[in-house]
Amino acid sequence: MFKNAIQIAGIIDQADAKILMREGVDFLGFPLRLAVHQEDLSEDEAAKIIRTIQPPHYSVLITYLDNARIITDFCKLLGVAIVQLHGPVPVSELQKMKTEAPSLKIIKSLIVSGNNSDKLLSDVEKYSKYADAFITDTFDPETGASGATGKVHDWSISRRLAEVSPKPVILAGGLTPENVREAILTVHPAGVDVHTGVEDHEGRKDPVKIHRFVEEAKIGFKMLADIEPVKIPINGVLDLHTFQPREIKELVPDYLQACREKGIYQVRIIHGKGSGTLRRTVQAILSRLPQVESFHTAGGAGGGWGATIAVLKHIAR
Repeated sequence: MFKNAIQIAGIIDQADAKILMREGVDFLGFPLRLAVHQEDLSEDEAAKIIRTIQPPHYSVLITYLDNARIITDFCKLLGVAIVQLHGPVPVSELQKMKTEAPSLKIIKSLIVSGNNSDKLLSDVEKYSKYADAFITDTFDPETGASGATGKVHDWSISRRLAEVSPKPVILAGGLTPENVREAILTVHPAGVDVHTGVEDHEGRKDPVKIHRFVEEAKIGFKMLADIEPVKIPINGVLDLHTFQPREIKELVPDYLQACREKGIYQVRIIHGKGSGTLRRTVQAILSRLPQVESFHTAGGAGGGWGATIAVLKHIAR
């Protein structure tokens, strides 16, 4: 759902929505019940527009609300199936949301403020179980806003988050038609988001800027897809350090099957020590695969906590 996604936020009226859908924008963002900015339209007006948005386009509630029941009730009122949470929402509230509204997709913000990458990496681990995607954005110390600031942050931080996150990461923060292609090639995000970067001097969506932004984003995603894939030797050792976590779900089963076909029935999967998130992800995948006889965390000779040994079932010849 979020792969190569383009989101534009700050819809003011039906005319805005029509332009965005015509230009092929995937997600239309409606900022409501905000902590800093003024809403662009009323909740009733938003609900009327949302009713006209149909797949392959989707409406997204963007909000600073932090109470699960209030958020899910508000989503039902508006008729949205995706909510983007920008405030410091407790993990317990996301858990409640998934219980109360399991089909509701949750995008959790990761706000870059200076060099707070350690905190953001911790947030990725903390929220990954319940968030369906993340969005990186820029904090503005002058206004206290953590979105729609028009400010670019250090893309190397977002790149690192995109590399380690098991969930898709959407890039936001100061994107424009002029820099979105470079941003995609630098960060390797699942999607991109823009608000003020496609507006005119009066704060209205500019059709020319929207067209150029979508065009440049699609070029960026195409160039990213054309990058030569990593060739993996089928030798019983799979090093995950060169892959993004979101690739692992398909990579691990495919690699194990390739090993079995070559008569290799013991595989060492290197995931690193770190916080243990990647190890848990790998072992969760292994526990579901019928071709895996058993697995265990490697001892000191096998890489310590940095690797898992998988024993595979033999193929009948």
